[in-house]
Amino acid sequence: MEIQIWSDEFGVVWELVELSYGEGSEFLIRERNRLDALDGDGHEGLTILARFQNRPTAEAFLYDEGFEPSPRSV
Repeated sequence: MEIQIWSDEFGVVWELVELSYGEGSEFLIRERNRLDALDGDGHEGLTILARFQNRPTAEAFLYDEGFEPSPRSV
């Protein structure tokens, strides 16, 4: 699994998650709820915003929504 961090001009962070590699890979766009992380329950608060079958389509969606890749990836 690979996670790339994307953010917009307001500091909103979405993650582009590649679930598997190679053919048949699936890509998710997800958002974390920062309040859940603050109360110590980081496993809650993940919202799946979109699902894609290829990276170019997922990245185009993020750009269309005003997001750009952040310099750091997890």
